[in-house]
Amino acid sequence: MRFSGLANFRLMLTDKVFRAAFLNTIFFTLLGTCVQMLMGLVMALLVLCIDRFRTIIRTVYFIPCVISSVAISQIFAQMLAVNPPGVVPAVGSLFGLAPHALLSDPHWALVLVTLIDAYKFAGIYMVIYYAALQSVDAEVLEAALIDGCNWWQQLIYIRVPLIRAVLEVTLVMLVSGCLKGFDVSYVLTGGGPGSSSELVSTYLYKTIFISGNFGYGSAISIFLAVECLVTLLILRHLFGRGDKA
Repeated sequence: MRFSGLANFRLMLTDKVFRAAFLNTIFFTLLGTCVQMLMGLVMALLVLCIDRFRTIIRTVYFIPCVISSVAISQIFAQMLAVNPPGVVPAVGSLFGLAPHALLSDPHWALVLVTLIDAYKFAGIYMVIYYAALQSVDAEVLEAALIDGCNWWQQLIYIRVPLIRAVLEVTLVMLVSGCLKGFDVSYVLTGGGPGSSSELVSTYLYKTIFISGNFGYGSAISIFLAVECLVTLLILRHLFGRGDKA
């Protein structure tokens, strides 16, 4: 055993798989954060606007959050399967579309992994946004309605600004969660085909537990921790500037 110094960190700079995993993680974080925030907010608004069966609908939206990621991934894998054909290829064939193994397509694998992961966790943010929207003072909304504001104007100029603090907190939660994303990618595609859906966390797991390269894996884990810390510090700085403005 010998001390390798910074050799493992230098290796990261020339490792093509790590570079691909890093870029994939950025894409996964950006798309996943946007989709989950949007889905959570839209679902919260739908629940808020519905009077009947509100509890049932809210429960249905939240169910994916309490189902294991492995189960969710397997469900979507069967739905997207070509042989035997799943739901998606079967529906596509009705419109004359040839069956296509989307999870085996390098152009689609990462996008699907990101969207399925977003679907899995969007219910958590639906609950948070629903609670925040309920806390908006009804008198403020009534005054805006009297002044001639329609529903969209109330949403953009009143509801969203009043829950800004909640949006900022959930943004931090989403970014930190996406940067550490692992389970859906690993179960659905294993980082493949090739390294098209490889994330830093899945590459870290393979490096340590499959390849047995603990030194290089430790370097990747340090990079992942620093990456999360730097990103959160940047977000904190941006939120601080917004408060001053």
